[in-house]
Amino acid sequence: MKESTKRQLLQGIREVKEGITTTELAKKIGLSRSVTSLYLNELAKDNEVIKSQTYPIVWQIANRDETSSQDVFEQFIGSQGSAKSMIKTCKAAMSYPPKGLPILIHGNSGVGKTYLAHLIFDYLNQQQANCSDNIVVFNCADYANNPELLSSTLFGHKKGAYTGADKDKKGLLSKADNGILFLDEVHRLSYENQEKLFQFMDSGQFRLIGEEDKVETANVRLIFATTEEPKDVLLPTFLRRISAVLELADYHLRPLHERETILKALFLKEAQLLRKDIVIDRLIFDTFLHEKMPGNIGQLANKVKLYCADALHYQQQENSEILYVGDHQDSSVVVSYKTPLKDVTAISKEVISALNTVMNSTTDVLELREALLDFSLDSNYLYQDVYVLNQVKEQVLASAKQILGKSDSVMPYMDKLLNYLTLKDKVVLDNQSIRQTLSMEYPRTALFAKKITSKLPVEYKQDARFLLSLFLIGTIKEQIAYHALLVAHGDTTASSIQAVSNQLCGNYVFDAINMPLDASIKDIVLEVKAWLAERDTSEGVIMLVDMGSLVHFYKSLKPEIMGELLVVNNLTTSFALEIGQQLLNHHTFYDITKNIKQKFITDIQYFEGFSNDRNVIISSILGYDIAKKLKKLFEPFINPEIKIIVMHFNELLDILDRENSDKGYLDTTELIMTTSYLDNKTNVSSVNLLDILDEDTEHQAMKYTFRNTIHEKYMTDLTNKCIYFFSKEGLSEKLNFLNPEIIIKQVELIIEKCERRFGIKFNVKVKFNLTMHLALMIERTILGSVDYPVPTDLSQLKINDNYFYGNIKDLLSSIEDFYRISISDWELYVLHEIIAS
Repeated sequence: MKESTKRQLLQGIREVKEGITTTELAKKIGLSRSVTSLYLNELAKDNEVIKSQTYPIVWQIANRDETSSQDVFEQFIGSQGSAKSMIKTCKAAMSYPPKGLPILIHGNSGVGKTYLAHLIFDYLNQQQANCSDNIVVFNCADYANNPELLSSTLFGHKKGAYTGADKDKKGLLSKADNGILFLDEVHRLSYENQEKLFQFMDSGQFRLIGEEDKVETANVRLIFATTEEPKDVLLPTFLRRISAVLELADYHLRPLHERETILKALFLKEAQLLRKDIVIDRLIFDTFLHEKMPGNIGQLANKVKLYCADALHYQQQENSEILYVGDHQDSSVVVSYKTPLKDVTAISKEVISALNTVMNSTTDVLELREALLDFSLDSNYLYQDVYVLNQVKEQVLASAKQILGKSDSVMPYMDKLLNYLTLKDKVVLDNQSIRQTLSMEYPRTALFAKKITSKLPVEYKQDARFLLSLFLIGTIKEQIAYHALLVAHGDTTASSIQAVSNQLCGNYVFDAINMPLDASIKDIVLEVKAWLAERDTSEGVIMLVDMGSLVHFYKSLKPEIMGELLVVNNLTTSFALEIGQQLLNHHTFYDITKNIKQKFITDIQYFEGFSNDRNVIISSILGYDIAKKLKKLFEPFINPEIKIIVMHFNELLDILDRENSDKGYLDTTELIMTTSYLDNKTNVSSVNLLDILDEDTEHQAMKYTFRNTIHEKYMTDLTNKCIYFFSKEGLSEKLNFLNPEIIIKQVELIIEKCERRFGIKFNVKVKFNLTMHLALMIERTILGSVDYPVPTDLSQLKINDNYFYGNIKDLLSSIEDFYRISISDWELYVLHEIIAS
């Protein structure tokens, strides 16, 4: 199936010559955007397709015959980094008419002088410039002890010019005519030969040794190289004629990211020779990275070759496609012989522009997250100091481990994070609208990202926090209704229990505050208040502390919290785990408190009432996410003095039961808004928002219902927005994974079957409710959502409504088979309640 899907994608791209976006292709093939993106990236890795460096990304079939027209100097590592200015000077000297200016390359042995000279030749060939026919290379040290022979080699000689000169012979200048003469170790030229050479540089003329009359001419570009200080070894008159002096730094003086790229390039050369991927022990790699060698890159290349030869000899009995250099026990660097290496400091302006477009072109959190994770940036190359970025990585992972007990959930995103942080001076890694949405819709994720980046250097902190808030969406559970805090005296007491508890709970459940042993209640209260100030406490807060008396502590904090507050004087790992499991299982605050009182003998202070302010409650049988989106829809219209509280539907039912037995619990609540009818026996008004869709609904009655919360002048606009929200178009925006067009058709078919099987005709409201619930139910189930406890005796319900439960599984079987899922009892109960209504 996977390969056939890829073939479909390739065919879909071929049919659109100008390219196609991920969204367009997903719609064309009938897949979700995320699945389409996954397969497209696999095809890109196999060089089957190419993606643009623009946003939105456009995909095209790869042209395997396309020849590269890249600037050859991009092969020189550092051409857009430490050597950028030098390369610019080099190009300017080469392009000066009619045949360029002489160049002197200065640097110690092994820094790449000869390599640069050959790149200059390749560049001239690429530019089809004058004097680029060939390159003649000569090391002046070869005949340094025999100046006459060296002179003859350079300029040529006539027959009889000296003993043994039995025929005329052309010199290197003649051989390099219309090309380049590269003289290495030029300081080994005698002063006399330097004088002859600068005369040629002035006139383009020279005489053969032994020739007195005839003058030779040659059209030659001259490149010199020396390891010595030029002014100490070259005649001033000779040096003055060299317009461009290029300085090549020693390997250990190059920026760290360039040394890393050089080292990987050397290993890649061996990998391609051996046709094996090479895995290098990080300790060996780092040693090479920081080693100071007199022979520089040349000596390093020999060391790399020797290590590879040793590893190959050691593993010669193993028929493996991977060569292991070193023990690779802790961490390794992988170089694949199939993957070409390039210097990322040469990243193009188009990429920077595309990234800035990505950051500013969307207000959709999930779309931006996917775009950033999909964006093609090679994590092997970094602009900034790799050492600093590795410190960032270590600090983030250490902080994550301190909170979660391990850093596995954060690790997969670290390379992407570091890669983007390298571009922080070129790309604005922030989006105010997205940041606000993150804090509202993914508050736990945003808080976790803030905590694990809190100790970073100030120049990285804000960008790292924003990016990790995006990347970690789906990793941190947002469905945990209540905030939980551990407070203890001691340097690590609370955080140690936090790490163990969160690790065993498998997610970010608890925060922790460690207090000095001599800290007073007042000090602790100030710390806790600062923690509370960053959180929405309307749903409730649970604190486990190691205090003597809770009375003062509880009374000091109660006014700071909008919802319920439970303070327990029992801070142990086992107790925290008990609370953590109840939070993960979505027990109500009331049930958690009741369970603690039944199971444990401990000091408890419990403040009932989820808000001291006027409020409205929004809840939905369709799910908590829908309730949160409804809150966002209603916020602009509701009186700003009224607080909007979002809660799980089963929690609302529990509160209504409690209100019936404990009058006064909802004294400050103005209105309850849901997407279904409630068995509401309280004095608080409630409204089924789907009534807005009913043409028979008296809008005057709706205005009356909202009279204390929404001004009459906003009702028409609000009604229109609600109609859109519950429409198919609105549903499409709420699905994160499934293809809306496909799932809506499947859901409509199920609804038709239900009508036929149960012999009823659903009205418009019920159809909207069922369509939205079924689509979101399927997506929730695929993503592995939590199965809430059914708030009634399920076995008795199945007996009472045997006809429904006897048929519903059969009606849903096609969708269960199609998506390979099993619909939970909670979801079936919700379906029963919708249809029964």
